[in-house]
Amino acid sequence: MKLSIDPIISAKNFFLDLFFPIRCLSCRKNHPSADGPKHYLCETCFLKIKFKIQPECAFCSARTINGRTCPFCLPQHYLNFLWAAADYQEPTIKKILWAFKYQFIKDLAKPLVRLLSVYLRHKKMDKFMETYRREILVIPVPLHFRRLNWRSYNQSELLARELCSEFGLNMQSDTLLRLKHHKPQAELGDKQERIKNAKNIFYCRQPDKIKNKTIILVDDISTTGSTLDECAKILKQSGAEKVIGLVVAKG
Repeated sequence: MKLSIDPIISAKNFFLDLFFPIRCLSCRKNHPSADGPKHYLCETCFLKIKFKIQPECAFCSARTINGRTCPFCLPQHYLNFLWAAADYQEPTIKKILWAFKYQFIKDLAKPLVRLLSVYLRHKKMDKFMETYRREILVIPVPLHFRRLNWRSYNQSELLARELCSEFGLNMQSDTLLRLKHHKPQAELGDKQERIKNAKNIFYCRQPDKIKNKTIILVDDISTTGSTLDECAKILKQSGAEKVIGLVVAKG
């Protein structure tokens, strides 16, 4: 049976496309498609994105196996691994992540998670997630409620939800809380300022839910690793076994 299309919805979409055309944020061209969110990143530009080939330590950027925190940094840190799909200096990535956070384009979660999914499968991380699914818990890096109210969504939570849907993982979005409202890390240029800015701002209110779990901690970008590391500190002190940072890009 052929489904009919609501004429009101069709008219609405026509006028939205006419007056507010959705263009690829990279090449700025309009690419008609049945799937709206893909307009923001066309297939041609998506395929041009270069993955981060060599995994690195989250803190000193030394090359390591599977993004493991290197033995020199591990004694001072809590994050066990960092999985980063791309480099933040990749022009398309920088444009997309900026629009996702500051131009309030929520639909960008889909192409960004598609990028993460391709990366994870390329690196065979999907096999790890499938094997240890019951022990894995996905947690997004939380926003303070003031910033959440300003943006209306947590970009890390959108990524985490899409990721869980893609790989059949479980997510807890209300276990890790951000207690203090500090300046966004992107507004701080100095590494030591960023590290200090992330100290003592998180709290785990449901430690029973993460006890002995492997946590995949999702965020959009990691620069110094300080935010992920502070989250990992609280999660491990609350009973988590291992913490893996998963980000779209490493700065």
